[in-house]
Amino acid sequence: MQQVGHEGLNNMLVGFPNKAAWALCTFAYSAGPGSEPILFEGRTDGTIVPARGPKVFGWDAVFQPEGTELTYAEMPSDQKNKLSHRYRALEKLRAYLQTLPVDV
Repeated sequence: MQQVGHEGLNNMLVGFPNKAAWALCTFAYSAGPGSEPILFEGRTDGTIVPARGPKVFGWDAVFQPEGTELTYAEMPSDQKNKLSHRYRALEKLRAYLQTLPVDV
């Protein structure tokens, strides 16, 4: 995004009828040395659209999550956080951590 910007991304996609995109985040947890990490993936499907909203963070202004009429940049933080790929991955990690025994 730093090199081409929002407009450049849209220009690259002009010849493609499908503007589908997804945001992906992966958190990893390991119980310690020698333990295989467990991966927790969060994905948000959406579409690349012409930039709307504040152009402050990455591709937020051009990514419109599926099922919404707003780009990430146009959303209030609390709405974006409930839809975001990071939130989804973190929720999976949190749910897993809650299943672990608590050492006292």
